[in-house]
Amino acid sequence: MELIKQIKDAENQAKDIVEKARRDAVAVMEKARSDHDEQLRKAQKKREAAISHAVSQAQKQAESRVQELAEQGRKEIEAVTQASRGKMESCIAAIVARLEQA
Repeated sequence: MELIKQIKDAENQAKDIVEKARRDAVAVMEKARSDHDEQLRKAQKKREAAISHAVSQAQKQAESRVQELAEQGRKEIEAVTQASRGKMESCIAAIVARLEQA
């Protein structure tokens, strides 16, 4: 009788140990999943920050390049205007002289 009671107690203890191990395993798995999710969130935030920074830098570079090109275009227009001004004046003078002769 005593032996049967000891066997049942041992079975109950074994069931308790198995159940505790199962709960512990679930807790470890949930912790690992939670940690993994947190790492993914952090990585996503870093990725978004990096993208935002890259876009910002690209916009600044594009604005700078646009300003450079606008200034270059303005200088080229000014150079063409200066170069053509003398030619226009000589053409106008030639036309006026011909008109006066006529």
